[in-house]
Amino acid sequence: MSQPLRVAGFEVIISGRFWVIAKVLARRMETTPALRVTLLLNIQRKKGDTTASEQLVRKFANHFWRTDWPGSSRPNVYFDPRALDQDGPGGVLHAKAVVADEEAVFITSANLTEAALDRNIELGVLIRDRAIALTIAGYFRSLIDRSLLEPLPLT
Repeated sequence: MSQPLRVAGFEVIISGRFWVIAKVLARRMETTPALRVTLLLNIQRKKGDTTASEQLVRKFANHFWRTDWPGSSRPNVYFDPRALDQDGPGGVLHAKAVVADEEAVFITSANLTEAALDRNIELGVLIRDRAIALTIAGYFRSLIDRSLLEPLPLT
């Protein structure tokens, strides 16, 4: 799993939970200042929770920056606001992928967490194909460019 990070020199895009590689990624950002890291995370509203979406985002952001993110260099972080919509059909950012330098992509059923990797039966594939990596990175960027994903507040 650290293989995609080893090849990363200028950009990493990660979709899904990534806690097991957070320290490696944060260290890599410290030693490679030009490295651009983009995280696409899901903020989930619990069933029956009527808290305002803005409050849920703020709470998630505070926890993420204070507890989950281990580095001083900050990645660009985005979330899907549809997951917080109480009245609409909702949506979940469920994709789990790592794109490194538009050269390689790791697509997996697993969240990159210890629980998922230690206890679950999961499957993933590492593809070293520039065309596929560019397509997937472009797809994620288009979600950001079309404002379907929103930036996570920094505080």
